[in-house]
Amino acid sequence: MSDAIADQGLRRLEGICGSCGMCCDGVLFHAVELQPGDHPRQLSALGLKLRRKKGVEFFLQPCSAHRQESGLCSCTIYAERPMRCRGFDCRQLRGVLAGEISEEDALGKIREAREKVAEVNGLIDQIAETNPNRGLAHRVANALTPSHGEVKSAKLLELEVASQELETMLLNNFRV
Repeated sequence: MSDAIADQGLRRLEGICGSCGMCCDGVLFHAVELQPGDHPRQLSALGLKLRRKKGVEFFLQPCSAHRQESGLCSCTIYAERPMRCRGFDCRQLRGVLAGEISEEDALGKIREAREKVAEVNGLIDQIAETNPNRGLAHRVANALTPSHGEVKSAKLLELEVASQELETMLLNNFRV
């Protein structure tokens, strides 16, 4: 691959990934399992909060190395990120790199998904206090769990519909 083509691919990656971050912020995934070749001690030293369950090491999303400032996402450990992170390309990025969709269309899908995420988060905030350091699916599940004897309110039903719409969008446009 020529340096010019590699540079073009890197710019696309920075533009798409930098505007998205849903693979790191708890929207797409709730946890990332470490793989052979990952170095748990090194990752812990870099600030990842690793957990172990049934012999499997992982970290929860949102990732502690994920940063979002002024609408741009970045990773504080990018050069030393875990293997799963290195190997993940969402459907939007894959489509752009394969020439199947334009970068503009991918950015439009990202904006659409981000708007739906904001809607879901807004509904969660109206319904229940949840831990912002947990993945979105976990926060939705907590908000949708009614207290003992509580009847589902209109806001709960609205959250249920919005979260299902978001999940369908993520499944069809981002998850692989």
